[in-house]
Amino acid sequence: MMRRVETGERHVGEVPLPLFQGSAFKEKRYLDVTLEIVLEGVEALKIERREPLHVCTGYVLSKARDELVARGYNVVHVKITGGTQDLAEREFISSLVKLGVGDTSMVSGMRSYDAFLAWIREHLENRERFVKTGWSAWPRLREESET
Repeated sequence: MMRRVETGERHVGEVPLPLFQGSAFKEKRYLDVTLEIVLEGVEALKIERREPLHVCTGYVLSKARDELVARGYNVVHVKITGGTQDLAEREFISSLVKLGVGDTSMVSGMRSYDAFLAWIREHLENRERFVKTGWSAWPRLREESET
């Protein structure tokens, strides 16, 4: 999600969940899709190379940050807070609702990692599809869920 604070314009993209699972996750293909989304946003928002472009420090944006710098953009690494963070959280909740996790109210109530994991564990066989199964800790967490 990109947001031009001054005007309220935004660009939203979504990395498909399967890119965080299995071999796609191990190959870090989500980084390529993230880069594509960011470049689309830069174009859609008509961001000029000289203007400061605040990019979250999260790993998922590492390739995008590097590419933007290589292309001559004025990248500022920041922790996203305030209105932009609120907007990102709303977009995340919306994406979970679209995936079928639950309605907006229910998903909003699962804001913490532990709450989401507890929800997964309630019906592991039906809900594992919502998990970043390529994550190195998942096999251990899955085993704990089954006991």
